[in-house]
Amino acid sequence: MNDTRILREREAATRAAALRLAPFAEEGAVAVLAETTMVSNYPTAAGVFYACLPVTVDGQETEGSAADFHADQTRTFYALNLGSQVPPQGTLIIAHACGGRWTFRYDG
Repeated sequence: MNDTRILREREAATRAAALRLAPFAEEGAVAVLAETTMVSNYPTAAGVFYACLPVTVDGQETEGSAADFHADQTRTFYALNLGSQVPPQGTLIIAHACGGRWTFRYDG
């Protein structure tokens, strides 16, 4: 394999990974607040992919004010749980971009 072909393949893989993440990463962020949800069957094991909804945070930006969380029901993505426990459905998580996939850690 020549160097040019290797570089083209690496660039294509990087572009594909960025496209998978782009719809959910606000302003190019490498982390997103999300809520676990169920598409067909909610997982019963820890180390698997979970359906997630991106969440926005709203509320008064003053010390001591409560926050409002709003899940976007129109956008579902999948994130791998790297933790040891199954998060209850509707759990807020912080998903991190990793190698073109989303991951999070839930240990209970």
